Amino acid sequence: MNNRDETIREKLLDRLATLGVDARSLAVEVERGMVIARGSVPDEEQRRRAIDALIGAHELQISIRPVAPSDSDDGRGRSPVTGTSAESAHHSRRQTDPT
Repeated sequence: MNNRDETIREKLLDRLATLGVDARSLAVEVERGMVIARGSVPDEEQRRRAIDALIGAHELQISIRPVAPSDSDDGRGRSPVTGTSAESAHHSRRQTDPT
């Protein structure tokens, strides 16, 4: 992924967060400007918001997969796919390699 693709991806992830989409189980990839999003969100409303946020994507495969109550009590539960919290994943994406 080049810098332009990474910038596009970060903007899309920020847009999803701004719209209140729980994207912990949603993979957003950008390669040569082409956006591919696959995964799941907890409900139909979030699916609609995700589709609106990712308008223009070349491939969208977003299903509905309710989050277990223990994972959603504080709104920061663990992803069933990655095992990371949304907050942790967001911070990890923003870390840079010191080398």
